[in-house]
Amino acid sequence: MYIKKIKLQNFRNYDNLEIELNENFNIIYGNNAQGKTNIIESIYLSSIGKSFRTKKDNELIKLDQSKSTVEIEYIKEDRKGKIKTEIEEKKTFYINDIKQKKVSSIIGLIKTVLFNPNDINIIKGSPSQRRKFLDIMISQLKPNYLHILNKYLKTIEQRNYYLKQIKLEGKPINMLDIWDEQLSELSNEIYKYRKKYIEEIR
Repeated sequence: MYIKKIKLQNFRNYDNLEIELNENFNIIYGNNAQGKTNIIESIYLSSIGKSFRTKKDNELIKLDQSKSTVEIEYIKEDRKGKIKTEIEEKKTFYINDIKQKKVSSIIGLIKTVLFNPNDINIIKGSPSQRRKFLDIMISQLKPNYLHILNKYLKTIEQRNYYLKQIKLEGKPINMLDIWDEQLSELSNEIYKYRKKYIEEIR
């Protein structure tokens, strides 16, 4: 798989940009603040569905503009594909011009591994940063992993909400067993995926 073309409109510092890429090797170079990292960011956005630099989508839109568009054309197993991202108040994703209901639909179509100066925190930082790195890598290779992970996070949210209800409304504490059982099963599935991934890359 390789990326054939990148088209940016009102993305970061670019009005309009179109780049044709080589299928073997590409080097992006230039002076500081010319937008080299913005190009990398557009690829990551099309791969993962979010930026690695900001949590605020409006920062991806060029100043004084209301909408930004990123298009990535790629070749995969002799087939062409296209991922388009429209950024306004929220992000909207398209695969081959078909609107997607969920961001998870694009994950894994373009597989990326990003390293930047802040990634030293994967080693020196907290365990949560290492888990986040693993989650991004595994989700691209195993789409079902992302489904399990999202279900796990949603179950934690439901359990925490019920804990508040126990405290404030006197709900029965034994009902926590329902969420604890689900969390146990989902945690075990997540552990298996992470363990297998680590063993495979050694």
